[in-house]
Amino acid sequence: MAAVVTVREPDHPGDPSEVPDLPTLLGLRSPLVGFSIAVLAVAYVVTVIGTSGPMTGIAWAGQALAFVLALACIHTVVAIPADPLPRWAAVVIGGASLAALGIAWWLAPAGSQWWVQVTAPPAMTAVVAGVFALRGRAGLAWLMVLGTMGVAAAWALAHGENIGLMMMMSNRVLSTVLPATIIALMVRPMLQLMGALRDRELAAVRFAAASRATADERNERLDAFAGEVRPILERIAAGQEFSEDEAMRARLLESTLRDEVRGRGWDSEGVRLAAAAARSRGVAVQLFDDGGVDLDQLTAIDAERLRGELIRVLTAIPAGAVTARILPPGRDHIAVINAVGDDVRRRRVYRPGPTGPRWYDDAAPTT
Repeated sequence: MAAVVTVREPDHPGDPSEVPDLPTLLGLRSPLVGFSIAVLAVAYVVTVIGTSGPMTGIAWAGQALAFVLALACIHTVVAIPADPLPRWAAVVIGGASLAALGIAWWLAPAGSQWWVQVTAPPAMTAVVAGVFALRGRAGLAWLMVLGTMGVAAAWALAHGENIGLMMMMSNRVLSTVLPATIIALMVRPMLQLMGALRDRELAAVRFAAASRATADERNERLDAFAGEVRPILERIAAGQEFSEDEAMRARLLESTLRDEVRGRGWDSEGVRLAAAAARSRGVAVQLFDDGGVDLDQLTAIDAERLRGELIRVLTAIPAGAVTARILPPGRDHIAVINAVGDDVRRRRVYRPGPTGPRWYDDAAPTT
């Protein structure tokens, strides 16, 4: 009897379903980070409203757009689970963050408190760039630093200010990306090592489970041999005679063992019973498996469909011969059943169909 092996990975932190993604490992999903972002958003709003002079409706709408866009960039860069952060996503988020920065700067009202106004928006950009560095996109993070400097330089020139202000205006982004890059250089290799150790642990678990299953199957076969085959061999060795029923049982046992070896894909309790009953009626039954079916990927429905047809054929034929073969990979058909009797000559083929593999009558000659 072939054993059905089910490998179940352990319910502990090594289990894939319980291993957090990298943003969680870095603490980016922690309540503290969420609270900090909320505080930053509130501080940003208070700064813009509290230091603004007379502003038009368009300017207020632009400031609101810049705030929402910057906050969306922060949320998205933290929420994406893939690691490293997909390059296309980082480019889009980085561009949107710089656009929000430019809108906020250009619409900042003139007045004695303009310096507070222009230093608030880079705080949002700095968060995005810092997370870029932590999430494996340090190059894009530094491009955001350069982009911030470029926007600041353009703003300074457009407003008649000294171009040297660009360094002071972009200082928050620079001072965030630098330590974030250093932290990433130290932390990310450790996380990669943790992932490698976890993969090795899972591979060891799978190997141990497969080894246990193999040992269990071997023990089952040895028990079956000891319980059924050994007594027959001992009687043969002792020169004892067998009755006709005992000889039939010995032949059926031999055929069943042969089916398990060379017809593994057909093996099931139903097939064994149907084949034994057919052989008892004098039907010559031969089962072959040439490897065209991946048994590890065989679903319960497909297994019932594949073997159920063989059971029906074996049950229906009164006498003759039945040959069932699972074909090698790459053939047009997956399996073939040939049934030949006194008034029966039928060939059934199992081939892919629109809704999955199905059995079809085939008029081709038996081979």
